Amino acid sequence: MMMSLFHWGPIPWGFYAVLAVCFGFSIHVIGSKKQRFSEACRPILGSLVDRFPGKLIDILAVVALIAGCATTFSVATPLLSEIVSRFWGISSSNILTVCLLLIVCGIYTTSALHGMKGVKHLSGLCMYIFIALMLFVLCCGGETRFIVENGFSSLGRFVQNFWSLSTWTDPLRLDGFPQRWTSFYWAYWIVWCVAAPFFMGSISKGRTIRQVIFGSYSFGMGATFCSFVIFGNYGLGLQMSGKGQFLESYASGKDLYEIILSVVDCLPFARVIMLLLLFAMLAFYATSFDSITLVACAYSSRNALDEDHISKKLRLFWAILLIVFPIVLLFNESSMSNLQTVSMIAAFPLMFVIILIIASFLKEGKKYTGKKG
Repeated sequence: MMMSLFHWGPIPWGFYAVLAVCFGFSIHVIGSKKQRFSEACRPILGSLVDRFPGKLIDILAVVALIAGCATTFSVATPLLSEIVSRFWGISSSNILTVCLLLIVCGIYTTSALHGMKGVKHLSGLCMYIFIALMLFVLCCGGETRFIVENGFSSLGRFVQNFWSLSTWTDPLRLDGFPQRWTSFYWAYWIVWCVAAPFFMGSISKGRTIRQVIFGSYSFGMGATFCSFVIFGNYGLGLQMSGKGQFLESYASGKDLYEIILSVVDCLPFARVIMLLLLFAMLAFYATSFDSITLVACAYSSRNALDEDHISKKLRLFWAILLIVFPIVLLFNESSMSNLQTVSMIAAFPLMFVIILIIASFLKEGKKYTGKKG
């Protein structure tokens, strides 16, 4: 639990909040005519943004965007397939998973074609289902005391060990956890910075820097912590009390997604909750990817500051393209190691671009505050 809070906690969301400010400043203050990664680097690169260096930065951003989509879909979709298989008695297979991917694609494509109104309605539905699931597990799952008490304990241990976790590299490779997982988590956050903070910055018009940072950081990290504390500690409470044997099942080679659903089976009205989980996952991934579609469209448009000016043909093109790579990885039967490699390869060159974006923001921000002062 402590490691989960660390990998999805203050550092990643702080990183996203800073980048949201950088992109929002570039779009709404400087007045960039294009919504692209390269434009955020213009204060330092200057006219080079319009030549090869700028095009290279945008290509790296698009590659990272596709890698993030592929990794997320490839990891999450088998759970959707397992839910459908168990709920309706359909045999779990790659064909079923592809059908679910296409359903998700249809949902977020429809939402993206309707612009920000579609994204707003879908995200609202996702939020309400997610909150309902959390409250039900917390209040009706039978592990309320353990969830609350161990949640506080985990937060305390996380704060106490924050610096040691941040600098732990396991140099003797006794465990290899930092190399296998911590590096992947950081890479995963980096490839998603092409979409998430960029989208947050693009919708931050009229907000102050303080509001953007506080909103992105507090709400993002708060929702993440609540989900990990409630859902994670529920399964852990069942394991510790002997009501579930999840670790033993995993050690014996049982499928991870079956183990997750066996945790859901311990809840009251398990079939209803499983159905809600299915709808929540569909809404969540559709919400994520319709916003990504709009971001990708902005990358492809010469002047796309207003999403109403993006053609529906371009939205449809990106919506379909973003689903192709996950399907390819699915039929390739990529292991988790391969999926980790995809994110890491895409994230490495992007790290230097992000440093350049932050430096550009600091440089231009000083000039802007100087003029205002």
